[in-house]
Amino acid sequence: MKKNSKLIQPIQFYFALFLSVGIAILAGIVWSFYTESKHIQQTVEHQTKQEALHELVNAIDQTIKHTETQLRAIAEWDEVHQQYHDPSYYFYWHDERLKESSYYQPYYDALELYHKNGKLLMPASPDQNAIPHAKMPIKLKELETVVHLSPNKEAHLETYYPVYERGSDSVMGYVGVSLDLKAAILLQNQFFYLDKSSLYMTGNQTVPIKELVSYIQFSPISNPVNNYLWELIQKFIIELIIILAVVSLLLIFIFNNAIRSPLEVLSNYLLKLKEAPQEKHTPPEKHFLIKEYEELKNTIHQYHSQLQQAHLELDQQNLIVWEQARRDALTNVYNRRAFDEAWSDVIRSFKETSIPTAFVLFDCDFFKALNDTYGHEVGDEVIRLSAKSIQQALPMECPPYRIGGDEFAVIIQHRSLQEITMITQFCLDALRNTSFTSLGIKEKLTFSVGISSIANQENDCITHLPRQADIAMYKAKQSHQTKIQVYNQALEDQSSSLVSKQMINTIVNSIHTGENIQMHFQPIVSIETGNWYYESLLRIKGTDGLIYPGEIFSLIERRRLEVEMDHQVILATLSALESGILPENSGLSINISGKTLLQPDLVSLFEPFNKLLTKYKIVIEVTENILIDHIDYAQNVLNELRDKGFLIALDDFGSGYSSIRYLAHMPVDIIKFDMTMTQALNSDSKTKQIIISTADMVRRSGFDLVMEGIETEEMYEQAKAAGATHLQGYLLGKPMAEIQPPKMPN
Repeated sequence: MKKNSKLIQPIQFYFALFLSVGIAILAGIVWSFYTESKHIQQTVEHQTKQEALHELVNAIDQTIKHTETQLRAIAEWDEVHQQYHDPSYYFYWHDERLKESSYYQPYYDALELYHKNGKLLMPASPDQNAIPHAKMPIKLKELETVVHLSPNKEAHLETYYPVYERGSDSVMGYVGVSLDLKAAILLQNQFFYLDKSSLYMTGNQTVPIKELVSYIQFSPISNPVNNYLWELIQKFIIELIIILAVVSLLLIFIFNNAIRSPLEVLSNYLLKLKEAPQEKHTPPEKHFLIKEYEELKNTIHQYHSQLQQAHLELDQQNLIVWEQARRDALTNVYNRRAFDEAWSDVIRSFKETSIPTAFVLFDCDFFKALNDTYGHEVGDEVIRLSAKSIQQALPMECPPYRIGGDEFAVIIQHRSLQEITMITQFCLDALRNTSFTSLGIKEKLTFSVGISSIANQENDCITHLPRQADIAMYKAKQSHQTKIQVYNQALEDQSSSLVSKQMINTIVNSIHTGENIQMHFQPIVSIETGNWYYESLLRIKGTDGLIYPGEIFSLIERRRLEVEMDHQVILATLSALESGILPENSGLSINISGKTLLQPDLVSLFEPFNKLLTKYKIVIEVTENILIDHIDYAQNVLNELRDKGFLIALDDFGSGYSSIRYLAHMPVDIIKFDMTMTQALNSDSKTKQIIISTADMVRRSGFDLVMEGIETEEMYEQAKAAGATHLQGYLLGKPMAEIQPPKMPN
């Protein structure tokens, strides 16, 4: 047995060495995996905290800007100006009118008015004296925005905004407010990384707003995915350690029972054979069955099943996130991102197998005006109800996609054009039957639908369908009866306003170089004084004669050359004035597009005209819809031009939907009725009375009123009777290249 034990010892040594090295390597891998996972977790937590800090800083900035906007609105409030002129009922206004108005926010502590010398307009209201943070200083020492920190972990922002005299830059006083900064931040901002419940302020002093962040304590939102993964990693490491211990014991057991013991039995058997080769020996009766392998296999299988279950749960969560990312938050229908993916799939599959495909576009008529009239909450509800009606009316395999504010797109395949039209009509009927009156909307809502379709690749390119549906939809908008329009080439021709290549080159070259630009002038006559001025109208000299606005503007819009065109018109008009072709005390009216109105150098474009303002009346005409869409910006820019002596005219008044509600705030001097309103004077008595009443309102509001389209003496007399102050039309004079006085009717 001594000799036999010597044979076994080297095997035990190598097994022990192999087992030790294996355990050491696995332990090193586990430790490396643990430390790297811990580092990743800490990195994610650090990044989350940095994002939370960035969110907090942005939220403070946005709150300050929003508060300044609120104070600006209060400073422009008519009732505030009334208090400066007559503060005799200040307490009632302050404690009743102000706090019940939409200007007073729920998180305001106090709001006071100050003289321009810094003293309170009136003493603080008695009910504020019991609230320490609601007190405003009796006299302003400085206007710096500061934050008052209190021991109860609150912060109250104190800021001021000047109140200007109407129509001047003179300061009447200041409006000051103290507000609960934390409440304002939480109410006005949305946080994705910062835990709102952890936000509080420290300190007991007054600090400048730029130092506020260092006094704020907060915690980032816990990342459930990161925590869950870390728990899985920890569980995996613990289970791995347990498995290593079990495997080590199993290996020892297997080695002892499957290797060493059989070798010992076989070695003894061989020794018996060697010592007694002639004798009959029975083989060892011991069976070498290793059941532990099956147990180990089951253990690994169980662990693998748990890991697979964890992956399945993560995949389900990812599927939910993927689905939510492709849903519109307002309507819960698919959004623009989902549409882009679906449309890309349609294009790709169409190239492989051509199948009938249609693109349908739904749009709510006058939605912008409705949104402005009734507010965004009602507008959102209209969008929600519209989406629901369209979705319920469509086949299951044709989901709607919200691709714009009030635009919905539908992709329909494997259907004939007749079937598509029937489906679309069914959707339109569902929209018409939807009750919007419960939202307080008095007007009847209408929807326009554009359809474009394609049967195979030989007819057209499938990528053109969205543009073609858009053309058809806008054609439907122009009709009061046919609200479903199927695209055809005639619509393309109408949309494009096809012109010859030579004419295109002439127009584009003129816009870029100013060559062949020719201004025509049409008189605008004052009824009261008989004086007149001229509207400058663009023409371009072509090889076959003059090119008129119909061809010019369609090309300009397609090439997006509106700003360049306006520059050339301004230069040509300036040249006409400087040449002296206009008699003094007359003037010119210049039309500018919406894109030019929004250019930052608009005021500088008209600087060369400043020297001519003493001799001529210079009017800048802007269209109604552009002014309404950008009224806040336009007020500042156009008022600056008015201060220099220019007059501003609102062109096409009445062609939109909500001009009147904006009229009091429009920075204009002249209202030009759209030609359709002038022609409406020949309509029924009710329509005529509406036009006359509108004209009377415009005049009593202090505006000059120009009625366009005066072509007959009857229209001339009707416009005078309706109350126009100025008239324009072919009866008085056509647009001419040479300045001619108007022809007054007898």
